[in-house]
Amino acid sequence: MEMKKRYEKTACGIRLFCDVIKMGRDYTICLWNETGGHVGSVCLSVARPSLTGSGTSATTSVLNCAGHKDELIAREIAEAAAVKGHCTAVCSCGVHLDGITPKQISEISEACRELKKELLKDID
Repeated sequence: MEMKKRYEKTACGIRLFCDVIKMGRDYTICLWNETGGHVGSVCLSVARPSLTGSGTSATTSVLNCAGHKDELIAREIAEAAAVKGHCTAVCSCGVHLDGITPKQISEISEACRELKKELLKDID
């Protein structure tokens, strides 16, 4: 992977951006939308041997801004990147849409999962 790469998706009429920066063997990932982007949640995941004794898992630490629900996506992306790259990965996530509905949350979450699939292809 090059040092920095941007991925984009559109959901609910808003553009989502995901920048991935390779830092040595680790990764910093930022996910936000063009009109309401912010830092809502930050997850730091560290790869480790699975507690089952088979494979790799991750231990994750989370920082949330009050009232933000971005942790679910940030955690999912940080853990997947850490496990795939056998490294430390940080994901900062802040997607905001005024008056968001449950259907829009679902659509944005799915678009973020698609971004995750794309970026994982480039994690080594």
